[in-house]
Amino acid sequence: MAKKKAPSDKEGEKQQGFKEIIPEVTEKLVEQARKEVARERWVTPHKLAQKMGVKVSIARRVLRILEEEGVLVLFTRNRRSPLYLPKKKVPTAPPRGL
Repeated sequence: MAKKKAPSDKEGEKQQGFKEIIPEVTEKLVEQARKEVARERWVTPHKLAQKMGVKVSIARRVLRILEEEGVLVLFTRNRRSPLYLPKKKVPTAPPRGL
């Protein structure tokens, strides 16, 4: 049987560096997204990720947080990407019979 090696300091540094590469959703990131969203007519995770320079998965999390806060409204969701509208720009349906 082969003996397992004890983890060296170098391996610990690699793992710690990996955590630094993946940004967590911070309040600063959410605030930056809030400013970006206010300027747009509609927002998707891909569009926000390009504007902010983050991964699409992070942008998706940020958009969910903004939806929970009431800044955004989920307009439609297809199998790939949800479409959000800022709360101020949500269309209202015209009265029936016109």
